Amino acid sequence: MFEINKIDHFFSNEKNPFEEEERFFVTKRMKVVRFLKLFLPCLTALLLGLGIVLFEFDTTNDTSLLIKEQEKVYFEKFQMNNPVFEVTEKDNRFSIIKASKVEEAFKGKKIYNLTTPDAIMYDKDKVITLASELGIYNQDKTILELKNKVISNYNEQMKINTNSATYIFSEERGFGNEKIFGTSPKGNFVANSFIYDKKGGKFDLIGNVVLSNNDIKLETPDKASLFFNDNKFEAINPTTTKGQDVLKADLLVAHFKDLKNFEIERATTFGNTKIYTNNKIALSQNGEYDASTGLIKLFNNVKIIDENGYIATADNGVYDSTNKQFILTDNVEITKDSSKILTPKAIYFQNKEEFFFYDDVKVIQEEGTASAQSGVYYVKQNIAELKGNVVLTKDGNTVKGDKAISNFNTSKSKLIAKSGGRISGKLIESSLNSKKD
Repeated sequence: MFEINKIDHFFSNEKNPFEEEERFFVTKRMKVVRFLKLFLPCLTALLLGLGIVLFEFDTTNDTSLLIKEQEKVYFEKFQMNNPVFEVTEKDNRFSIIKASKVEEAFKGKKIYNLTTPDAIMYDKDKVITLASELGIYNQDKTILELKNKVISNYNEQMKINTNSATYIFSEERGFGNEKIFGTSPKGNFVANSFIYDKKGGKFDLIGNVVLSNNDIKLETPDKASLFFNDNKFEAINPTTTKGQDVLKADLLVAHFKDLKNFEIERATTFGNTKIYTNNKIALSQNGEYDASTGLIKLFNNVKIIDENGYIATADNGVYDSTNKQFILTDNVEITKDSSKILTPKAIYFQNKEEFFFYDDVKVIQEEGTASAQSGVYYVKQNIAELKGNVVLTKDGNTVKGDKAISNFNTSKSKLIAKSGGRISGKLIESSLNSKKD
């Protein structure tokens, strides 16, 4: 029962043989463990190397690394369904961005891929919506990029379609570099690209712009701008067509009743204004159009060039597009070959090819001068008929009568007496003597 050796060791303070034996086995075991710790990794590396060399493992179908990378991305990037972003713009109003699905594009960058995004913005009291199939939203820069079947609706007045668009909320502006189409109940437009400035209330259409409704078609190769808040439209180098009439200018500013119909109430042209109608060109510096009367007022250096060869000039003029008439006022001058008509006012009736003159008419020709109270120039016959206090003057001789015919083909005028009328005149004696000789 008692271990006498251990008891003796305790009292004699001698070394315990059992303890020495136990210490020997512990030391030996530690050495074995250390050896295995060092040897096993080396053995593993050696076997792995031999396996690669000898067996040439096929890793082409090994997707374990790919799966791990996908799992890593999945856990590092978040995905959300039906999220809502609220964006504060410069006008302190909230814009809202929604999507059916949002996935972080880059970890920690606050850039998100959007599926079927749509946004709602406000322009004063007007509502603007944006929608597309795909999108990217940069939350730090508040930039929304829309791709594939982009649709915008401006206050239920105009629907806009394109294939890509970008809107920067912090700057309140957007743009698109692909073809854009706009439609309203009675009008539409198309352009190569666009720029939208919300703060300025301006929508720029750029490149091969065509805007039309049931009545008017406007085209420009350059730029046209819609001002939504003012129902105003500006176009650079436009060509406007209404029926058979064409209007061109350096700049056209038009005011609409509303954007639903693109119906013009009034318009103003600036620089190189030209009207093409019935084989005529009417030129001026500036012009004004009033839809309620159908009149186009022409200002500054008005000129009409006709295919029949005459040129009419005046300080001011009016084109009546409904009745097809030109009204020329102030220093009116009509020139055909060597003949010239001067009058304060003239009306050209396009359907009749006739000019009517009022208030002191004068016809100047090589054979003399004819004056009267009124007259008519028949363009096709190339003659002018003068009435009322007609006076013919040639070489100082004066002849008066009721009516005169000025022939622009022969550059001569002659008096015609009415039935029962008289012709009177004043002849210079020297001219009579020269004729006798």
